[in-house]
Amino acid sequence: MNTSDASEYDAPATMFKETKSPATGLASIKLTTAYWETGSSSGLDTLVGSLIQQSIYTKRPKSFEFSYKSNPKLGDEVLVGIQLTKTINDSIIVLGEGFFTTNQIQKNWTKKKIDINYYSGYTPDNINIIALSSANAAINDGTNGYAKIGSTLYLDNLKLNVEKDITPKSAYYIHVFPNPAKSFINVKTNSPDNQQIEIYNLSGKLVLNSSFNHQSKIDISTLSSGTYVYKVFSALSGEITATNKFNVIR
Repeated sequence: MNTSDASEYDAPATMFKETKSPATGLASIKLTTAYWETGSSSGLDTLVGSLIQQSIYTKRPKSFEFSYKSNPKLGDEVLVGIQLTKTINDSIIVLGEGFFTTNQIQKNWTKKKIDINYYSGYTPDNINIIALSSANAAINDGTNGYAKIGSTLYLDNLKLNVEKDITPKSAYYIHVFPNPAKSFINVKTNSPDNQQIEIYNLSGKLVLNSSFNHQSKIDISTLSSGTYVYKVFSALSGEITATNKFNVIR
């Protein structure tokens, strides 16, 4: 099997179902970097064995486990990685990821666990599992050389580790207090992400804005007595997460 767009141009197979000596079960995945004779005229005579599997996924796994064997040729590296993403306003945001690379030959099946580092508290909507038989160009722009024909990676027993949530998650909340207020307001939320609050008078004029995370004390001493409207936005997506009114008294 060839997972690239070059398959229609007689490109060689670079991904195989390997039934000989899997780690467990009946088969494993074999990825290999192959010579593509037809592509040599275009300077594309080397095809990397690649597995790129994208699926809908809405959990936050702690780690990713797999069994592997590797045979990178001199100066080459193999790669296994995972990314959790979310589409926000037509942009794909990477929420968490983890990668493993090695340039060492591993002849026996070896278990490996990748911890996933998260950059946001959002829940993902997609997961990407990535594996490459040659990863030099992908991870260091060819500093250590490029893909080497014959580099091979075997994979089996792919597993996501999700912690059991033994306590119910609290629903999102935001508190703005006191109300009425005099010189300041407190803004408190259980969201882990940076947020922005904008305050408008009843004519719709923006009179104050401030960023906050978890809890913040905002000076409103410049505002005259009256009723105001606040809007809270996610700094990451721009989505309005809360809106309400409060009063200022002097």
